[in-house]
Amino acid sequence: MMQAGSRSFLILLVVLSMLGPLTLNIMSPSIPGLADALGTSKDMAQLTLSSYLFGMALSQLLLGPFADRFGRRPVLLVALGTYVAASCVAAIAPNVEVLVVARTIQSFGATAGLTLGRTIIRDLYDRSTAASMIGYVTMAMMIAPMVAPLIGAKIDVAYGWRAIMAYCAVLGVLSLALASAKLTETRPASLVAATSREVALRTVQLLVNGQYMAFWGASAFCSALFFAFIGTAPYLMIDVLGYSKTAYGYWFMTISVGYMAGNFISGRLSQKLGIDRLIAWGNVAGLAGTIGILIPAMLGILNPLVLFLPAMMISFGNGMVLPNAIAGGLSVDPKAAGAGSGLMGFGQVGVGAVVSFVAAKLGQNSALPLALMMLACAILAYMSGWASRHPELTQKGASRHAP
Repeated sequence: MMQAGSRSFLILLVVLSMLGPLTLNIMSPSIPGLADALGTSKDMAQLTLSSYLFGMALSQLLLGPFADRFGRRPVLLVALGTYVAASCVAAIAPNVEVLVVARTIQSFGATAGLTLGRTIIRDLYDRSTAASMIGYVTMAMMIAPMVAPLIGAKIDVAYGWRAIMAYCAVLGVLSLALASAKLTETRPASLVAATSREVALRTVQLLVNGQYMAFWGASAFCSALFFAFIGTAPYLMIDVLGYSKTAYGYWFMTISVGYMAGNFISGRLSQKLGIDRLIAWGNVAGLAGTIGILIPAMLGILNPLVLFLPAMMISFGNGMVLPNAIAGGLSVDPKAAGAGSGLMGFGQVGVGAVVSFVAAKLGQNSALPLALMMLACAILAYMSGWASRHPELTQKGASRHAP
């Protein structure tokens, strides 16, 4: 097996972390056509995305504490096996209801690499270094969501949407084989003897820790900007503006470029400038991008440029906020890193799932509802980031120098 902390080990974490965002985004170009393909409504078709997001959120609540209790490696292997089985069911789903359930279960397995990957990084590095490493790993991981919509569109056009789920099943088998052969256990010795009650108590303590929840809010509402956009953009591009699924895939790549750029800055500057400053800069970028979508929407202007250029700015801000907010949150109590990572992921995806579903339902013909929801999330993210920089207001006696 690979040595924990080595470069090859980090590459392994990148590969495993790719599975969740790839599986999320690979179906997005097919969603507008699912209603006709399965004889259902657009709302039910949208549930194939929203249910996946809800599954990602719920799974992270379970995966983090389970990893603290039973170890990172066994939890990850079981989750990947679940992913393979659910992908196979999704590929042969006879109706949209079965597909929604399969996608929900699929998300449980797909999320494991993402959640436990950053937990493992926190196992191995201190706070500032962890923020830097999460930034670098996420930057490399973003290759998956960058190309996923384009891959999905190509497969859909050539073979239909079912082939996309079969493709995911193959990726799951390969990921399971790789993790089984190469992944080592990194759970700290202090957690080996922890009981389920102790793990649960540490999780509850995080929920009432003001500084942790400030980092949680910065991460959750920042992510909601992205999820709101991907919930609505396919309909606006394909149904309203008449672009092809493949064209949507190409435009979507601009968002990932912005996110990778933000991750690169985090990787380079987190140790030098500190996580607080980068969270603040990222939130300002998110606000600027949101206003860039809002103003054209209020004027009735709708085209790919007014959607994706501001979205690239938003994703750039996300790339700075998320690695640093996650590292800050996990450093509040390193002994509960698994639970902390899971709660962070639940916030990011859970809030994003709600915002994505509502934005898609309200904004299928206009970008204005989307822009207004994104503005609310951007303001909440900024306020949470501000609170995380003032622990004296969020938690009396909280240390700013957690190990």
